[in-house]
Amino acid sequence: MTEKVSDISRKNEKRYSERYENLGYDIQTIGWGSENQQQIRFKQTFYCGVELGGKEILDIGCGFGDYMDFLTRHGVSVDSYEGWDLSPNLIEEAQDRYGEHDSAQFEVRDLFEVEPRPIADVAVMIGLLNLKYEEVDNYNYSKKAIRRAFGLVREGLIVDFLSVHRTEDYPREEFVFYHDPSVMLDFAFELTGDVRLKHDYEPIPQKEFMITLVK
Repeated sequence: MTEKVSDISRKNEKRYSERYENLGYDIQTIGWGSENQQQIRFKQTFYCGVELGGKEILDIGCGFGDYMDFLTRHGVSVDSYEGWDLSPNLIEEAQDRYGEHDSAQFEVRDLFEVEPRPIADVAVMIGLLNLKYEEVDNYNYSKKAIRRAFGLVREGLIVDFLSVHRTEDYPREEFVFYHDPSVMLDFAFELTGDVRLKHDYEPIPQKEFMITLVK
């Protein structure tokens, strides 16, 4: 699976770099339907049972670093914020926009190529596991990513998914993967006994959920 995961990373880097070349700094470059949808999803992290203020935050798949800007605008002061993304274009844009913050840094990093040792208090993976892949079993891919990300934190990991419990009036999309909350909850309990599942927020426009794993 390791070689296939590396292939996926290369394809994702190419996908988002090409989008950036075509669209530049645009919400659709990073796969969001609108800024409002992005903000709704970000806001859910405030209700996941993990304290963010005063913490070292790792944003895996940070895109343009918008989550750090979101925290700042909502008065959440973090000790440090580190954003990782596969695309050098996105990281360069993030550095240009938010790199002046003393607590922020952005790096081109692949989650699957870093040593899984604790380097942050809390990590977030928002929108990272939404694509459907033909190369691997999506559940195995997601579990591998979560296991590695959980190894990078001292306190907690927040990760979100598109849900199989879809909104009836929203058409099914073939390029995304819908996770079963019960499957991911069972997996989370393999890593820790302190887990929170949040499946009660408004569709944006698909029905989504978040899982928080706490050490």
